Amino acid sequence: MSGFIPFLESSASAVIGGWAPVPARAVTPEILQSMAGQVTTEVRTVCGGEEPLGLFGAGRATFERSDAAWVVADMDLLNLDELQALAGIEPGRPGLLPRLYELEGPGFVRRLRGPFALALWDRRQHSLLLAVDHFGMRRLYYATGTRGTAFASRLAAVAAAPGQSRVPDPGAIYDYLNFGFIPAPETPFPAIRRLPPGHICHVRQGSSRVEPFWDVRYREQHHREEHAASTLYRLSHHAVSEAVMGLSPKATGAFLSGGTDSSTVVGLMTRLTGEPVNAFSIGFHEDRYDELDFARLTARHFGATLHTRIVKPEDALDALPGLVDVYDEPLGNNSAIGTLFCAGMAREHGVTHLLAGDGGDEIFGGNERYRVDQVFARYGRLPALLRRGLLESILFRLPDDAPGILGRAQRYIRRASIPNPRRFYSYEFHVAQNAAELLDADFLRRVNADGPWQVLEGHFSRAAASSELNRLMYLDLKLTIGDNDLFKVTRTAELGGVSVRFPFLDLPLVEFMGTVPMSFKVRGLEKRYLFKRAFRNLLPTETLAKRKHGFGVPTAEWLRSHRGIRDLARDTLLCARTEQRGYFRRGALERLFAQHDRETAPFYGDIIWSVLMLELWHRRHLDVRERAA
Repeated sequence: MSGFIPFLESSASAVIGGWAPVPARAVTPEILQSMAGQVTTEVRTVCGGEEPLGLFGAGRATFERSDAAWVVADMDLLNLDELQALAGIEPGRPGLLPRLYELEGPGFVRRLRGPFALALWDRRQHSLLLAVDHFGMRRLYYATGTRGTAFASRLAAVAAAPGQSRVPDPGAIYDYLNFGFIPAPETPFPAIRRLPPGHICHVRQGSSRVEPFWDVRYREQHHREEHAASTLYRLSHHAVSEAVMGLSPKATGAFLSGGTDSSTVVGLMTRLTGEPVNAFSIGFHEDRYDELDFARLTARHFGATLHTRIVKPEDALDALPGLVDVYDEPLGNNSAIGTLFCAGMAREHGVTHLLAGDGGDEIFGGNERYRVDQVFARYGRLPALLRRGLLESILFRLPDDAPGILGRAQRYIRRASIPNPRRFYSYEFHVAQNAAELLDADFLRRVNADGPWQVLEGHFSRAAASSELNRLMYLDLKLTIGDNDLFKVTRTAELGGVSVRFPFLDLPLVEFMGTVPMSFKVRGLEKRYLFKRAFRNLLPTETLAKRKHGFGVPTAEWLRSHRGIRDLARDTLLCARTEQRGYFRRGALERLFAQHDRETAPFYGDIIWSVLMLELWHRRHLDVRERAA
């Protein structure tokens, strides 16, 4: 017997989850309602009768079942026609995922293209399969213990399962303080894991095993430049075509920062639809952060309909509670504010789907840090006799604060001599590099002080790449994209009431760029070398020459100049309640505020914002629920 149960269609997102008890016994609806009730009131629960399983879903979640398997999924697949043909299922008919599982076993997930998070229960083996998409556009959390396995697309749901503790993991908090997010597979709670992108988790009889089903590989091949550029254009065009397929042009739009990636998406959408594209951009009164002139340039060039809003600090202050609520694990990425207002504008104009340019920097070579690292890498290519025998023997005898050109040369050589990936992050991890003066001694004893560096080195060493630049791009694909930006965009868009697709994370495009030589990505000091040649006839010259900015938000300036935001930060962080968390030394946060007030750069302001978001997360997602319990 096969069947199909659609869940509520009112949401731009879906919530899925379930509970598989140990020892095997029937699941009561109350357990599922308790888990799902942490994140949604619009929930549908399905219990397995005699089978030891319960599932729940809300929003656009899908439940499918057959004699062999039950599946609950949050998915927005782009290759449904191909999958249905393979499974022998007519379009619109139920049972696609169980049928694919019957045909190919767990490996069927390799065929799914686009965002997905799914849980599949094998009714014959009494085993559970959890999987998320190749890049982490969707998330899935799980906890396996003596009482059973809980899983859900929301952390709060798993944390509400039987036997779970809400005591934060010091190591995860320490990693957050350095990254501004928590890297997979960690979560804020030690017993709960997050399934990394491109991974499967097998669960049976209370034990779990995680393995990858896909990863990007950098197998550089010889390409003729013209042919590689035309292939890049063709694959990008196809990726945008798939992303808009089946969507109403009037209900579809794009984020537009005015940078190369978002401008390319708008340009390709225009060529595909032949109609003006709805584009959404935000600006600020602070000139340093305002990018609307570039967004207007792109809109004029393509005839797009540009919707804009100037975001003021009062707007950000009003939006903050919603952002804190939607991020059930802490996130310090302040560009979520800009993303939220773009999503909100889209919804106000009847747009339900937005295309985003995330991933372009990480596959095309557009991050400014790649160019900077190439400058430092040049030093390592000098003859060792010149480096060590002459330059270092002279410059390292000078005082560390030597003035003028000799001091700059000394600092350059010191940084150039740091091996990657530590060199790539040598200006970051302020908390780790100043842990003794910032962090409480007891807290510091409970963490691995080298933990953030080990996260970097783990990804760096796992990269299937021969060139160092590709290893750094792999690092960003895992951390900047998988752990940070996709979480920021998808959850913020959910709050704004829209769905997002990411054409530059289309699998054929990413895999092709893995075969492109390093010199086609960053050549000398030129970023996006091949990309610029592929799109030189599409984009305005000014856009191709533009320095990357994105949806940067002036929270650091607002922390100095806006009374409401400044008071919120100081009242929140400089109070006994925050001090009692036991993370910071007495007076450390006051010194951060003082350093920020003395500086004009946003460095310390960004750190303060990240700490503020951590404390607000504690109050919304831990303190409130503890009082309720």
